[in-house]
Amino acid sequence: MAAALTPLLASAAGVLLVAGAAKLRSPGGASAALQTLGLPAARFVVRGVAACEIALGVACLLDPSTVIACLVAAIYAMFALVALLLAHRSSSCGCFGDPEMPASPMQSVLSLMLSVVALTAAIAGAHGSAWMLDRPIAGGVALIAAIAGSAYGLVLAYTRLPAAWVAWAPSGSGSPR
Repeated sequence: MAAALTPLLASAAGVLLVAGAAKLRSPGGASAALQTLGLPAARFVVRGVAACEIALGVACLLDPSTVIACLVAAIYAMFALVALLLAHRSSSCGCFGDPEMPASPMQSVLSLMLSVVALTAAIAGAHGSAWMLDRPIAGGVALIAAIAGSAYGLVLAYTRLPAAWVAWAPSGSGSPR
């Protein structure tokens, strides 16, 4: 089970790295989203959270201990709740540093799914980067490429699918035609 969960957890860690780096570079959108929810919203707070996302992503890639995987599960559960609350208020989420990206229930579902993956990995165990790099060269390269591609696909799902869904839906219905 650990071998199957490792690429999934590594992909979730990769998304944390991308999201954290984007918020470090451009904290304004996330700051506005936190302000919408009545939470501490100073840019230094957003940058601090972003730095924690990056540190957690790196730690998860290197050695996803039970504690690290549980922390990944907790942060994705928190993201799921925040995305749902912001979507309910028709607000931007500031995810990935984009101040215009609307929050959506789809982002909440994605975060919840990644939370479940991380929690399952915490229970069953997942391998770190040493295990991934210990594969035969072709298999290791393919595994790392698949993880990177999966993380990229997840980032696209977070950033592009909500806008595409809204564009496809009839005005005000929230569902496709």
